[in-house]
Amino acid sequence: MDIKNEKSRLSDALKQNSEQKWAAAALSVTDDPRVVFAGSAGGASSKAGDLLRIYQIRQKHCVEEGIETYGMAELIDVLSDFSERGLVQVQPFLGPGGSIAAFWDAAGDLLGCITVLGRDSESGWGNLDFANGKI
Repeated sequence: MDIKNEKSRLSDALKQNSEQKWAAAALSVTDDPRVVFAGSAGGASSKAGDLLRIYQIRQKHCVEEGIETYGMAELIDVLSDFSERGLVQVQPFLGPGGSIAAFWDAAGDLLGCITVLGRDSESGWGNLDFANGKI
């Protein structure tokens, strides 16, 4: 995996789904040149069933806290239909105005993204500096 090309890979996959609201939100973040891939070369994989349980809890938390996300409900639907033991790779992308978690199946197909836009620019810059090794 070439880390430098992961953002381009995500952008290309999002363009194929651009009619979906979750993809359009993620594209708005990837269009920012300051957004970087913040994962490791090997990536992190988890079982779909584990991710489903985690994101059902996170969705409830986001609703309770008033955090607007794009794509979480759709991802939960996809994971519900996915084999519970199927592996899903999760890739983080960070920028000063938004963040994306991209989810890929073992074949390299984009399952969905969760995007958070402009929650807090100070923490966004902090996260970006951390991803770039500045802190």
